Amino acid sequence: MAHPQQRIDGTGDTGDTDDTDRYHCIDGDGDGRVPIRALLAEPPLRGRLLGGEAGLGRTVSWCLPLSEVRLPTVADGATLPRDLSGVAVHLPTTALAGAEEPGRLVAELDLRGAAALLAWPPPEGPGPLPELAGAAKAADEARLPLLLLCGEADYRVVSRLVGQKALAQTSHVLEYSARVHRALAEVLARGSGIPAMVRAVAGLARCPVMVMDADGETLACARFGSPGPDPGEIGGLLAERLPELRVPRDGFETAVGLIELDLRRESSSEATHVMIAPIVVGGDLYGRLVLIEASCPPDEHDLAQHRVIAEHGATLTGSEMLRQRSIRAAEERAKGDFVESLVHGRFADPHELEARARHHGFDVAGRFAVLAVTAAALLPTGRRDERRAAAVTRIAQAVEPVAGRWTMAAAVGTFVVVIRQISDGAGHADPLAEQDAVAHFAQQLHRALRPHLGDDVRVTSGRSGHGAAGVAASYYEARVAMGLARHTGASPVCGYDDLRVYAALREVAGSQEGRTFAREILQALRRVHSQTGDLEQVVIAYIKSAGNLNAAARMLKLHRNTMLYKLDRASRALRMDIRSADTQFMVWLAHHIDTLASVTGALSDELSPPAEDVLAV
Repeated sequence: MAHPQQRIDGTGDTGDTDDTDRYHCIDGDGDGRVPIRALLAEPPLRGRLLGGEAGLGRTVSWCLPLSEVRLPTVADGATLPRDLSGVAVHLPTTALAGAEEPGRLVAELDLRGAAALLAWPPPEGPGPLPELAGAAKAADEARLPLLLLCGEADYRVVSRLVGQKALAQTSHVLEYSARVHRALAEVLARGSGIPAMVRAVAGLARCPVMVMDADGETLACARFGSPGPDPGEIGGLLAERLPELRVPRDGFETAVGLIELDLRRESSSEATHVMIAPIVVGGDLYGRLVLIEASCPPDEHDLAQHRVIAEHGATLTGSEMLRQRSIRAAEERAKGDFVESLVHGRFADPHELEARARHHGFDVAGRFAVLAVTAAALLPTGRRDERRAAAVTRIAQAVEPVAGRWTMAAAVGTFVVVIRQISDGAGHADPLAEQDAVAHFAQQLHRALRPHLGDDVRVTSGRSGHGAAGVAASYYEARVAMGLARHTGASPVCGYDDLRVYAALREVAGSQEGRTFAREILQALRRVHSQTGDLEQVVIAYIKSAGNLNAAARMLKLHRNTMLYKLDRASRALRMDIRSADTQFMVWLAHHIDTLASVTGALSDELSPPAEDVLAV
């Protein structure tokens, strides 16, 4: 007989698949256990059922005589013997017919988990005993199969039969598992991705299949034929019930489970059963492989096959997900290294810059602006925060895509840095138009990241510049603007141009003369201590209020007379009248120089202002 070929993913064959294998290769749970119903087809056991028909679905893997599973009495004071799960107990009929209470032995063996009772009449004994009626009734109540054997079916014959069936079942399961693993491993070796793997699993299981990530998002799905539940609808229901699907074991999910969804479709009033296999790699839950059963209730044989397919499919799908994550992580590291080299100007020579720029699509002739994103949620405190930073980076890179405009985002330290191409550098640059473009993109970036990072997210930007040198200069300005925004309480979205006065004072703040001037003015105020605030804070509030005494007092929550007293002390400390416009300007200028110097000083260990000719190509 020729073996038909079974297509699994549209790209290749699974190998030879005999129709008989589909219906007879697996009869139990896939672990070497044989259903009692399958044993009844064997000649020594055929037509021998006395009671417990409701329990024929139980599975058996071994047979033991009653002498090996002796029951202790209360007087013995002994502990109960081992669990009899999966064990068929071979016992003489006299043990049942001679009991004072016929159902007592049946009940006790059932309590210990026995799979079936095989009552054997000795060859010299009589035929079927009417005294077994009580035991049969107890077997029906306990749903424990009770079989009356023929005289030739002694323990040696029955135990050999059960052992051979169990070994044959194990052999069939191993053979089927090897075929499933080989078919799916071929898909994995081709590197076709998760969708091809899902199609392969669907072809083997003959039912719809889907893969979900750890958060419940559907990554790929495949139908097998036109009828059946919609995988998209099933995925939505599973995402809603995600907390119920967690089956913790040793800290993570490992068990393959069958659950029933209350899905009432228009075409059917039946519920839907799905088999879920957690995809676990290295102790981390990567997702779930879901097999949607085509029938309700599902066929026991199909469930046994699907359990094998789900276990191997989840393992190999996890390998594919790990491979893709490794590739994506390598790409993210390469992109992060390039962004970090750009913003810090760390290239050995122009040739290295050109080579890496070609790889990442960076136009060395274009004009770029750098934006820095900071938030408390970006501070790395665990693996979850690292995943959040990676997700935020991907979101930032996808904000407002424009054809021909290059955008790249990467995490640099505790910040997310976004490099945005403003123009291709051809023709005359319009500073005002570029400034508006940067401000608009900063607003869009803040709007996109705020739901993920919280209300404390801050976006600052530098001015646009030409090529790699422009990127380095813009990054320095974005970082300076970030530090100044914290000190001055500026808007959550601001640029270096918005703090224009500080930009104008940058050279003054960097000079020795400017720092000496600020120190002399401010030290005169800082030397005077007060229980209600230092004089520098009082004077700055007075200057910000445009000399309005009452407004400054309300800002500091001070009495008007206290405010007057502090201003007089400030005038004496400065040896100048603080109400004078010249004195106020001097204090204002010293305060701004000191703020700018403190911000740029904090950045000096990490980076320095790039020269205009750095990385010029």
